Amino acid sequence: MKLIKKGKKKKKNRLKKATMEVLDPEALKTDAKRKDKIRILVGSLLFLIILGIVTALGVEGWVYLKSQWLVHYGYVLKKVDIEEIGSGRIAKEEIISASKLHIGDNIFDISLKDVYSKLCSLQEVDKVVIRRQLPDRIFIRVWERKPLVRLALKTKLNKKYCLDEKGYPFLTENREDILSLPEMVGIPLKVVEAKKRIEEPEVTAAINLLHILENSSLHFVFEPQTIDVSRPFSIGLLTRDGVRLTFRINHLNDQVNRLQKIYSFSQSHGRKISMVDLTPDQNVPVIFQ
Repeated sequence: MKLIKKGKKKKKNRLKKATMEVLDPEALKTDAKRKDKIRILVGSLLFLIILGIVTALGVEGWVYLKSQWLVHYGYVLKKVDIEEIGSGRIAKEEIISASKLHIGDNIFDISLKDVYSKLCSLQEVDKVVIRRQLPDRIFIRVWERKPLVRLALKTKLNKKYCLDEKGYPFLTENREDILSLPEMVGIPLKVVEAKKRIEEPEVTAAINLLHILENSSLHFVFEPQTIDVSRPFSIGLLTRDGVRLTFRINHLNDQVNRLQKIYSFSQSHGRKISMVDLTPDQNVPVIFQ
């Protein structure tokens, strides 16, 4: 019988060396930033959701307030006050009709912007002011276009195209005060029917010339009857006494000053002017009767 020698068993070391872990500061910062971003994002979403709910409730509440409570306490349209600045060519009934305002409407349901746009679409209206007067009124102030000249164009019966001092054409009643205005010739009908400001240099210069003459001592001496803007870069003017004047479209004040000197000369010599061509800078052609 053989004896087997057993080797000595090695004792296991139960005390293992602890592994050392080193924390990276940069990783910690990145992780903290990520958490902060998530927290901010969640907070923002919650805020937007709450804001949306509050807004929806507020809108619904305002609609109910307008339709029920405000109407119950008298916030309905009872009167439209209209003030016209001008000669009264536009009837108040026409203004009311164009505004689409109706007595009994909820005053807060009325869009002042829409009413303003509708009134400005009237050809004879220059500008408009509109406001609410709580609890039950709307106030409208309308400035009429002031006609400066009438246009030599065929129109409907009892209607006449005019031009205001800003160069805007408009159609108005053919009344006596319109017939007394000077007549402008040379503007095509298609330009007028566009209902936009006429910006041709001859038309702009003619309007300026009329203002200059009106503010000078020559206004009653050379009272305009017909203004011709058909020729490029010039203005033809026929007075009510039959005197023919021609102007360039630039340096109008200088030309009117020369005309003043010519008129003074004619008065001092007992001569009557028949024609003056003011387009040259020197040696102005003058014809006396």
